[in-house]
Amino acid sequence: MFYFISHHKYRILGGLAIGMILVWLAVFTQAQTPFLEVDFFDIGQGDAIFIEAPNGNQVLIDGGPDETILEKLGQELSFYDRSIDLVILTHPEADHINGLVEVLKNYQVEHILYTGVTRDTSAYQEWSRLISQKGIPFTIAQAGQVIYLSPQIKLVVLWPSQDLSGQRLKNNNNASIVFQLVYGQSQFLFTGDIEKETERELANSGIDLVSDVLKVAHHGSKTSTTEDFLSKVNPKVAVISAGRKNPYGHPHQSVIERLEGVKVYGTYQDGDIEILSDGQSLLVRTSE
Repeated sequence: MFYFISHHKYRILGGLAIGMILVWLAVFTQAQTPFLEVDFFDIGQGDAIFIEAPNGNQVLIDGGPDETILEKLGQELSFYDRSIDLVILTHPEADHINGLVEVLKNYQVEHILYTGVTRDTSAYQEWSRLISQKGIPFTIAQAGQVIYLSPQIKLVVLWPSQDLSGQRLKNNNNASIVFQLVYGQSQFLFTGDIEKETERELANSGIDLVSDVLKVAHHGSKTSTTEDFLSKVNPKVAVISAGRKNPYGHPHQSVIERLEGVKVYGTYQDGDIEILSDGQSLLVRTSE
């Protein structure tokens, strides 16, 4: 195992956020390849994204609305692999947290990153109970933190701009964790369910948001993916995670129109979406 410590400093909203130190425990359980793998699972109306670095480090971002995530992980991981290095809960809404509760029950999770925002739901109460019962180390997300998955690959937290632990919010979407995954010349931007207000703050913050791949916020809702935000990100590829024939009408036609000129993939039509990067170029594969 090895450790990486970040002293990265990041400018956001005109202030200077000094990165918290995150210790990354790496276990070499798989042969190394040159490829970073990012899988957007087709888990219905929700988000569940799995990252595997070339050295075998694994990250799960959100878990979708139900236990479907266990089936997806079973297909992705070796039968003997029952651990996940880092679980990220972007925000505690049902379509993101419910599946993670099942993951905590069935896998050994080495570390958790979440906002600490609380909710009076059975899923959130079970999430908190399992973290405490299993003694899982956790970090409260805040802009400026950097997590190294390997010497060449890092996650840079861009939002939220302050510690939100213990808070109850009217709009959890806008407090979603936003971060960039950087591998060489390839950048992925993960946006949770942020809406136009947070997009505006990020677009005006001076942060370099340019990314090759954009995880479209809020399942393609018309409340997100504004033209100004898109112009700052300037993605080549956009991925929308939404359920087939979902009752919300996601993705909204206005979002699809704003993404003109970008190669758009969606779990609602393409199934599971896998993106491979060697640090320079991207390869996209879909299950349908």
